[in-house]
Amino acid sequence: MLVVLRVKEFPPFSWGIFICRTACLILVMSKRAILAFFLFSSGFAAKAQTLGGNAVYGFLKLPFSAQAAALGGRNISNFEADLSLLSENPSLLKKEHHASFASSFQNIAPTVTGLYGVGAFHQKKINTTFSLGFTHILYGDEQQTDASGNMLGSFRSYDQSLAVSASRTYGSRWRYGVTLKLLNSRYGTFRSTGLATDMGLSYFDETKQLQIAFAAKNMGMQLNTFGAIAEDLPFDLVLGMTKQLEKAPIRFSVTAQRIHQFDLLYNDTLFSNENFGIREGSGFAKKLLSHFILGTEVLLGDKIVLLAGYNVLRRNELKLRNLSNGLTGFSYGMQLKLKRLNFYYSRSHYQTTLSQHQLTFSMRLQNQK
Repeated sequence: MLVVLRVKEFPPFSWGIFICRTACLILVMSKRAILAFFLFSSGFAAKAQTLGGNAVYGFLKLPFSAQAAALGGRNISNFEADLSLLSENPSLLKKEHHASFASSFQNIAPTVTGLYGVGAFHQKKINTTFSLGFTHILYGDEQQTDASGNMLGSFRSYDQSLAVSASRTYGSRWRYGVTLKLLNSRYGTFRSTGLATDMGLSYFDETKQLQIAFAAKNMGMQLNTFGAIAEDLPFDLVLGMTKQLEKAPIRFSVTAQRIHQFDLLYNDTLFSNENFGIREGSGFAKKLLSHFILGTEVLLGDKIVLLAGYNVLRRNELKLRNLSNGLTGFSYGMQLKLKRLNFYYSRSHYQTTLSQHQLTFSMRLQNQK
């Protein structure tokens, strides 16, 4: 009910028509034009978007799929991807997702909840698969005060996005896709809307059970700003690979995030020197490894899959000095496969006392032919 009430606060639906038409236009372009446009957009965004610090619409960096969350928080190359995983890479959307929908629920913090839903449809005449997705992050009720601290009531804060995705195949092994997102954020009297684009490309070798993928995420701009100054979106370039072993029911994934920026670590040398009497630096190996996310899937028969992941950057950012950090940076979960229903559960450890749970349900309305 909450999501339904907030949908009316989007800009006029003409934006939805604009997004659909633009997605179709991109996908009916010639193959060479597609490649040129993809490379140009990725190169331009790498220069135009922020390379560090804070960015607007930070909720776009959250994993909206329990499968992605269990595999370390990000995965763009899984060739048995759940429909909700297309939020990581639009080229993962394929015709097998026809007449399917997925919904994801996550408890981000005690008063912060996230909802995500997506449905897919394959159009045979143009051999293109489309999807429509909606994201709603609710931050709960907040107390509103003036500059003197006087209570003025309460307000609700939330982030929303409406996404249209489309993907096609090229040859027998290549797939490309694009997602266009309309963004809407409201924090009391402060509001902002924006447009963002994700582009993805994947190569799948069925014989070797190997998929390699690339994604350029969150290229776009603000249409309306919170203040007088426009902010950058959380742009990201991601490269990933998933390989299933030939003689063992195990699948491995390696994902490299933010490959457009080498040093991802923030080192407060002044704080370290004043509180611990040392100056800790970040060497080449630590900077390099901070880009990587490792994921593993163990297939237990036809019904159950165990998932686990390790996010090196999350571990380096959130570990506490001189304290036991336990499973910080690790995540795990499971998948239960039924006839038409897939169930995913994940638990991600951010610190010893802080973990996040996420559920995803994926259902197919029609039997596959």
